[in-house]
Amino acid sequence: MPGYANPYVLLQFPELGDDVSVLMKNPQLLPPADLTPEDVPVDAEGKPLDNQAANDAGYKMMAKIIVAWKVYEAFDPADTLDIDPDADPATLFESLSSGVPVRIGKVTPENVGRLPMVVLKRIMEEISPADPQ
Repeated sequence: MPGYANPYVLLQFPELGDDVSVLMKNPQLLPPADLTPEDVPVDAEGKPLDNQAANDAGYKMMAKIIVAWKVYEAFDPADTLDIDPDADPATLFESLSSGVPVRIGKVTPENVGRLPMVVLKRIMEEISPADPQ
């Protein structure tokens, strides 16, 4: 069959759970423009003046190449923990870990920014060898 052998990359995260995964376009097969984040203002040393703007540009680029995912909120954003300083960590672990996981919604730049760091890092490891910069 003609064409590229692996047009997509499936990233699986068994260390996070049995069914945590991200399907993305193979960065090795994308044109450089698809892997270049929008420009953000930088200082004389080339560091972004606004780190959040730089992050958002990266999230926007990643959202364009992620096809689908099965990822979850690590923590309930509405949950504010008021922990007794004398609480037993082992007991807290059991009670806090027993919640029902909530999936992160569709692939958007905003939702990419909500991914756990381990997932973002792995996506970037796939992108880095193909990064045109």
